[in-house]
Amino acid sequence: MTLHQPVGFSVTVEAIDSRSIRLTLQGVLDFESADEFLDAVNRTLDAHVLEHGPALREMHMNCSGLRLLDSSGLSALLTLRRRTHPAGVTLHLRHRPVQLTRMLALTGTAEYLTAGPDGTAEPVGPAGELPGEAESTSS
Repeated sequence: MTLHQPVGFSVTVEAIDSRSIRLTLQGVLDFESADEFLDAVNRTLDAHVLEHGPALREMHMNCSGLRLLDSSGLSALLTLRRRTHPAGVTLHLRHRPVQLTRMLALTGTAEYLTAGPDGTAEPVGPAGELPGEAESTSS
C-alpha cells in the first residue's frame, strides 16, 4: 500500500509482523517531501500501535530507491529516530545508496540513526538485505 506520493517521492509500508515493519523509499526526500514523509510514517506508527500495542521493535527502511536526500530529508530521518528510539524501535537503513552513506558519514549521524536500545549501531556502509528478501545480485 502506498501511503503518500508527493511529486518525486513515495513511501510504501509493509507489515512484516507485529514487531517489524518495512518502508520502501523511492525518489527525492528533500525540503518538499520531508513533512509528507514524516506524516505518512507517523500515521503508520500510530496505526501499528492501535493494532498491536507497543510491540514494534524494528523499522527496516529500504533506501535503494532514494535518488537524493538533502538536509531536510536527513532532518526528517533524525526526527523519526527521536520518535522511535524512546519506544524501543531500532531503525535499519538498508540498501543505502552512495549519497546517503556519504551524507551519514559526513554528518556523523549513521550510528545515531541506527543505534538500538543496547547502543549498538549498524555499520556505515550498505546494510545488507531486508528480512524475508533473497540476496540481491544487483548493485
